[in-house]
Amino acid sequence: MSSFLKKFQLLKRKSLENDENTSGEKTNHQEGRSLPHQPSSHDPAGRRTSQLLPLLIKPASSTTSEDQKKPPPLPPPLVLPELVQRRLAKATPVTSKADTTKEATLLPKLPVKAVRNSTTPAGRRRASQALEISAPLSELADENFRYIWNSKILPRGVSVREAVEMLDMREVLETILSHLQKKAEPSPEETKTAGRKRGGGVAEIDANNKAAAALIKLPNTAGKEKILLYRYYGSKLRDTSHKEIVTEYLQMLLAFSTQEEEDRVGISEVVGLTASCHLREILIVLRDYGNMMRARRSLTLEKTSEDQKTRVAIQVRITLIQCYGHAAAGAQTEDLLLLIEFIISEMLIQFHAGHKDELLKKTFMKSVVMVSRALQESQREEVLCPRKTEIVLCIIEVIEEEPQGSVCFTILHLAMTTICSITLLKPVLDFEVKSDLVCKSIRKVYSLPALKVTKLKAGSPTQPTQTQDFYQQTMSACNSMLTSLLSEMPNMDGLQEILIHTNSWMESEKTYERERAVRSTIHVLKFAAEHLDFDVSQEFSLLGQLVAVLGMRTMDSVKEIGLQAAEAIYHLHYLTMSKMVKEMEKRHKNKKGNIVKWMREDFFISGPSVFYNNISKVAKAFGEHLSPNQVTELVLKIIGNLMHEDRLISQAASALLSSFLEECGMDVEDLPLIVKDIYTRLSTIHDAVTKEETMKAMCSLASKRVNGVVDCLLEVSTECDNNAMELWKALVSDPYSNAKLVRPLLKRLQDEDPLSENCNRRNSKSHMPLAATNALRWILTLPDAVEVVQGKFPHLLIALVTQIYYTLGSSRKGSRKSNTSEASEPPGALNSGVQALKNLITCMGYYKEYNILGMQNTWDKLQQADNFFEGVFQLVRVLFTFTNVHMKMTFKQANAYLRRLELKERTVGMAFFTELLFHGDIGLMFVKQDILDVLREWMVQPCPLMQLFSIRGLGHLLQHPLEDESLEALLPPLMSCAFDLDKTIVKETIKTLRAVFEHIHVEEYNSLGVTLIPTMLQYFSDEDDDLRSNSIRLFGTFLKGAAVSDGNRHSLKEEIFRSQVPLLIQLADPVTREASRNVLSTCTTFLKWTDVPAGLFGLENCPNIGELYRNLCKYLLRKYKNKTAEILAQTVSFLKSKLTLHREAAAILIGIYAPHLTADVVSSKDIEEAYLAVRELQGDCEDSVSTAAVTAIEQLFQHCRNRISRHLIPHQVMPLHKSNLDKRSLEERK
Repeated sequence: MSSFLKKFQLLKRKSLENDENTSGEKTNHQEGRSLPHQPSSHDPAGRRTSQLLPLLIKPASSTTSEDQKKPPPLPPPLVLPELVQRRLAKATPVTSKADTTKEATLLPKLPVKAVRNSTTPAGRRRASQALEISAPLSELADENFRYIWNSKILPRGVSVREAVEMLDMREVLETILSHLQKKAEPSPEETKTAGRKRGGGVAEIDANNKAAAALIKLPNTAGKEKILLYRYYGSKLRDTSHKEIVTEYLQMLLAFSTQEEEDRVGISEVVGLTASCHLREILIVLRDYGNMMRARRSLTLEKTSEDQKTRVAIQVRITLIQCYGHAAAGAQTEDLLLLIEFIISEMLIQFHAGHKDELLKKTFMKSVVMVSRALQESQREEVLCPRKTEIVLCIIEVIEEEPQGSVCFTILHLAMTTICSITLLKPVLDFEVKSDLVCKSIRKVYSLPALKVTKLKAGSPTQPTQTQDFYQQTMSACNSMLTSLLSEMPNMDGLQEILIHTNSWMESEKTYERERAVRSTIHVLKFAAEHLDFDVSQEFSLLGQLVAVLGMRTMDSVKEIGLQAAEAIYHLHYLTMSKMVKEMEKRHKNKKGNIVKWMREDFFISGPSVFYNNISKVAKAFGEHLSPNQVTELVLKIIGNLMHEDRLISQAASALLSSFLEECGMDVEDLPLIVKDIYTRLSTIHDAVTKEETMKAMCSLASKRVNGVVDCLLEVSTECDNNAMELWKALVSDPYSNAKLVRPLLKRLQDEDPLSENCNRRNSKSHMPLAATNALRWILTLPDAVEVVQGKFPHLLIALVTQIYYTLGSSRKGSRKSNTSEASEPPGALNSGVQALKNLITCMGYYKEYNILGMQNTWDKLQQADNFFEGVFQLVRVLFTFTNVHMKMTFKQANAYLRRLELKERTVGMAFFTELLFHGDIGLMFVKQDILDVLREWMVQPCPLMQLFSIRGLGHLLQHPLEDESLEALLPPLMSCAFDLDKTIVKETIKTLRAVFEHIHVEEYNSLGVTLIPTMLQYFSDEDDDLRSNSIRLFGTFLKGAAVSDGNRHSLKEEIFRSQVPLLIQLADPVTREASRNVLSTCTTFLKWTDVPAGLFGLENCPNIGELYRNLCKYLLRKYKNKTAEILAQTVSFLKSKLTLHREAAAILIGIYAPHLTADVVSSKDIEEAYLAVRELQGDCEDSVSTAAVTAIEQLFQHCRNRISRHLIPHQVMPLHKSNLDKRSLEERK
């Protein structure tokens, strides 16, 4: 070893000489930093230095392959600018070429202090101020170390203390150092044992770095003596006034850092004692030693394995970290505050310098605790801890590296204790750092094995017996850490930052994890509630979720957890009340405007147990204090636990949901999300009690916000599936919600906003009407549906019919016309609407009417575009045939529909309005003139269906007693409708006009009738029986009215002439026969034909229609001889009629005309055209028509054969006709 010491001395001297040549300045002391003392050849202490100090650095040499493999040196520690000297007296000694490029990091110059003698009481007293490291003064007395000085020749009669004071300080220190070296050198047996231990330690390092994982054991007796000797050494260093001696001998002492644990502890004890007087020198030595060890490996380690190198490096870092902690603990307050950032920076550098084993982590955290306590005892108002966040990040790293669920939790306990210590210092930790710390800490703590498991493992040989007690201490340390973090920022934000992480653990499936989380919550909430300076003015957004979790845990299967949760709620309520007290100082009402009595006796007198197994009390305590957002979060949290595997928790969740929605359902913000969540999870709730309570909660919410609930249900389930059916059934069964249920459903059925009283246009893409239809289809089948529908039957009736009409997409004729702007309905939408209508009718007790409607195929007609309105007319007629209970309200609702914006809605309203006029009771319930005004208003509208229904309604109204004068205003629009191009409107108009002139005298309105007669004539040959019949009758009515004026006779002669042939044709039709006979009689009266034979128009005197025609034609052809050709042409036109009777009658008339078709009245061309037209009917599908045609041809051959061109007559037909004519002539002669 002596050769290494000499080599070290030579290197140091060479370094100093180079520095002096470079700087050109020679001085014994540096201003910026102290240089190690350079021993001289005359100095006995210097001579002994080479025998004690091992070689720590390599000589400067060229870079070798091993140097290239070494990692680059770490950057120098950070020092604040104000701590750096402005001018350096001399550069730092160079240890290697790698270090020459670095500028030495300087320490601030401490205030000059008075030099104290080593024997002064002040120096001795400062040693006793070192925290937890200084021994009593009596232990460090020189007399206690007499065995050290026995080798010295001490003067007689002088005490040991006096003799030691007479020695040179270097000699004293080297004497103590030599004894320390002897204790550090093991015996051969110890060397072998240590080698075996080191070998085992290396193997353990390879196995997850467990070499230094054991706890620091208390030193044995020899170890205690050794540490006491180190303290003695430290006391001598402390008392010396020569700084270079402190620097030099501290460097020597650091050579023992790679020895046993007692040596490292002793070195830190020396540093702690010396720091009270020589802090700056200590820090320089520690820094340089650390930089040197990072830059290169010792020569003594070159031939060792990498594992041994790593172990040695870790030992050096542990020593340095311990020394920095003891230095801070033993330093004077003024010195510490000036150099604290440097100390902490160096500790962080050593912590991050390489691999970290368990011992290094413990050492780092213990040193942080020592530094924190030293700063706290400075008794300053605000003590700042530099790089506090970095320290906490290191501790987070330590916590994160701990195995989860391990029963060995020493480091975890120490980490949380360290956090408790450092949080007492400023500044406050950042939110992200604090959140990460809490999250990772509680994850490790809460996931520790249960206490029972820990007790079992504690009895095993591999676990210490004190594990059980340490387990409880770790739990307590975790809670203390949380409260210490909260004390940094004692307000609602700080509380929320912690509880946001414990919340999820309270829902754990493992009992011990839940219990720990609840206990921590109690601890934090109690701290906040009892903290006098706790700021409750901030918003506590987590309140809703926290109340939900704790409320459910009050019914936990483990009673202890339930009681703890109740206690946590108690403290939380106290905080809420404190916040309310602050708010009440400004206002006396809460957010709802209600006066609040926050000092509730039932909460504060009963204590925490008031909330145990009492969900309703929890809702009562917090309901009025939660903001809308908090209520929403609370409800969503509860809904998520409705399917909990634990039946008690799911029942607690449903009870809590019901209680809170009853207490503050009006404050829920995101109502659609809540309803959707309940609807989605309903099918997965298997517990009957939970489901029943959930339904109750839904009803409670609907009783307060029925519009929103109905809208949400319709949105989430358009088809009304099983979940929706269950919810609708619950709402209908609830007496508080069912009374309000039908209005929003009706509004959505009409595609309107439930909150608006105005009727807006429908949205063609909205699915709300269909969803409301499906919902009503189900609701109307329930037993309690009568109470829901009561008073709204007319509204629902018309609304459902309107929805069917929209679904059907009917045009004005009732036929389906697709509209690309409208959304296509699902195939079942039409059936759903009709079924809902059926259920509505049966729900209100219209069973008889329902059966009649079924027999009349009304339901089928409502689903057919062509017959839709016919089905509506049947529905209205039959529904109020036997009772008129809802007739009046239905009529009012129909009238209201006439004012709607949508044409289809107005059309359905008019259909109901006009068809209800069929019932005579309407005239008794309402003023008829008002009804007539409505009909007249819509009769002049451009919409054909509205015109048609108005005319139809007037016709129904005219069937009942009515004042004649009230009809005068209706005649002009009604007459104008008769000229409409739409035959349907004309048909209804003509029918209604007949009814009108039954109430008024036609003579007074003959001028209007005369203008309408030409229009009537064109419908005499129409295919519609009713139209023909009504046109003929109305024509006769007008003729009777026009007969009062002689001027009308001349103007109407042409129209009367044109009506004769059609009227003759109609005599063959049983439908119009009587009307035609009467009109023909009226014509003769109008024309004043006095020579008309009696009974000319009567069928009773004629055996058949042909005989009647023969009599009439004789008279008419004689009266209109000069117009025979026109009569023939009119008759020929009927040969092409689609009606069989009309074709047959026309053929008969032509045969009768034949004898009268002389050359002076009819041309040959007219006869040929008649012949050709009749000939076409020979092959008619009807036998009667074919027979009549053959007869007519024979008559034409008999009387007009010579006037028909032969080329028009087929050759094979001529002999047949001639034979028939001969036979008929013979029969006539006979």
